[in-house]
Amino acid sequence: MKLGLGSYIFRYAVGTNTFQPEKPMDAVKLVEKAADMGAELVQFADNLPLDNYDEASLKKVTEVAEQRGITLEAGTAGATEARLLRHLKIAKILGAKLVRIAPHAPDVQPSWDEMLHVIQQVLPQYKEANITIGIENHFMMKSEDLVALVQSIDDSLVGICVDTGNSIAQEEWPYQTVQMLAPYAVSLHLKDYKLDMHPDGIGVNVRGTALGDGRQDIQNTLNTIQKAAGDVNIVLEQWMPTAKTPLETLQQEEEWIKKGIKHIRSLVRNQVGS
Repeated sequence: MKLGLGSYIFRYAVGTNTFQPEKPMDAVKLVEKAADMGAELVQFADNLPLDNYDEASLKKVTEVAEQRGITLEAGTAGATEARLLRHLKIAKILGAKLVRIAPHAPDVQPSWDEMLHVIQQVLPQYKEANITIGIENHFMMKSEDLVALVQSIDDSLVGICVDTGNSIAQEEWPYQTVQMLAPYAVSLHLKDYKLDMHPDGIGVNVRGTALGDGRQDIQNTLNTIQKAAGDVNIVLEQWMPTAKTPLETLQQEEEWIKKGIKHIRSLVRNQVGS
């Protein structure tokens, strides 16, 4: 089990459509920052896409990761055959043993049957490389449908990247999601959340918070995942709103990350890094 940081935990340092830092974080800087913060793993996602990195640039990322003791995992969004095969090549260069895929993306909205077909088409090449596909529960799909998908594929190299917050969008409470998906877990995305009452009493908002400050039952989640799937790498993410200024936003982002790392290590100090 390793403690990792996902590229989405540096949402603002990398940049978004509405927030652009003066010097956006690239893949090498992400690896270096993760190492400086004491992580053992970096999982790339679609907010910091490696699709357009040439082989020399990918090898540079790999070299820095090896120098800093960081394990790399690849990731993308949009389940298409071409995209998964591109990230298989990326994973090979990175030395990654897992490719995380969020099935849906703005430009790709596959049906359940289309997802099944895509995974089945690329699976022989993933099996040849001994690289795992981790399908994430990512907003647009009920956990029971994701379980049915993995069961239909029925291969040890296809599992689930369990995200503890995403399926709230499918009207599932986080621990319910964890219980359903844990037997198929190949990666764990940990994030925390809180519920805020609207000041006028007209509803409840779900908001992100630093890991350990919210309602997420983190210890129970870890115990459930480990009991069902064994030692699965932990990848920290967070849903952090912007602060008053860009500088304060970037500073708060780092503060939340450091706080999350400290909290998770306090819970699994005898497991993480083993």
